[in-house]
Amino acid sequence: MTRKITIENKEWEKGENRFKYCEALEDGNILFFPTTPFSFPKEEIDFLLTQRQSGSSSRKNIAYKPCLDQVTNHGSNDLASTLRLKEILRDYSLRATEFLTKLLQPYANDWKLDYASFRPFQEKGRKLRVRARNDLLHVDAFPTRPMHGSRILRFFTNINPSDSRHWITSSEFKELAKEFYQIVSIPKSVNYSLAAKLGRKMKRFLKSSGLKKALRSPYDTFMMNMHNFLKESSAFQESCHKDHWEFPPGSCWAVFTDQVSHAALAGQYALEQTFLVPQRALLYPEKSPLSILEQLSGKNLIDQQFLRELFPIHTHHSVSNG
Repeated sequence: MTRKITIENKEWEKGENRFKYCEALEDGNILFFPTTPFSFPKEEIDFLLTQRQSGSSSRKNIAYKPCLDQVTNHGSNDLASTLRLKEILRDYSLRATEFLTKLLQPYANDWKLDYASFRPFQEKGRKLRVRARNDLLHVDAFPTRPMHGSRILRFFTNINPSDSRHWITSSEFKELAKEFYQIVSIPKSVNYSLAAKLGRKMKRFLKSSGLKKALRSPYDTFMMNMHNFLKESSAFQESCHKDHWEFPPGSCWAVFTDQVSHAALAGQYALEQTFLVPQRALLYPEKSPLSILEQLSGKNLIDQQFLRELFPIHTHHSVSNG
């Protein structure tokens, strides 16, 4: 069962706690900070509260892509406003990353910095297609960015000046996988025949040539299917056990969202930074969704070549290189 572990009084500054916090996350818990643990100037927050995203129903949030230094889905046509938004989201990403590099030091040499996002809409009553809704319990998977067994670590900040963000959580991935993996169906093992290798080589070539093609592993296919199944299952949504959590204004929290089934029932104006944590950086890789699925199925669910391209062994990802 997920617990909310409160970290305050600058406990994170104690080096001996670094492994403790990683262990807590890998056990399926939420790290909670009653106040934002790094500088966040009020004028930046006030600016964000005035921003809106574009009206496209297919886009859930304003996204900041650190590797490209690019903002997408911003609803303003004013260049100055867009540049200011990018500057603020860049600074938020940098400060959150700097803080978590200290807090979760065992991960920091190997993780990959992913997108940051700003969520200006009220979650309660928001009209989205079922698979895009945040208010339905789910585990995270990215349709266009395959993980190849790496973990999805997300750090949230509630910048709403008056209202809490209301979450619920339910079963962890291990229990969900045991209950539903035969229904969702785990794909076949990675095929290492010559034909299969050539097929994957062609996919990599097409992607390197600019074709938008997700190099998805059997693991990624299952995780995406599980994400969709949970959201579309009214029986699960209605009957599962639920724990309720409130995240007040100014608070922050971190969680492995591929492991903890979660939903945002209500709340407006939140920021989030995502990190991709490879298996090799985990303290307990046997607790990861990949290990659980491979143990349940007896199958090899990731392609090592794709994984090496996502996380090159010789490259360390840090605040400086994004």
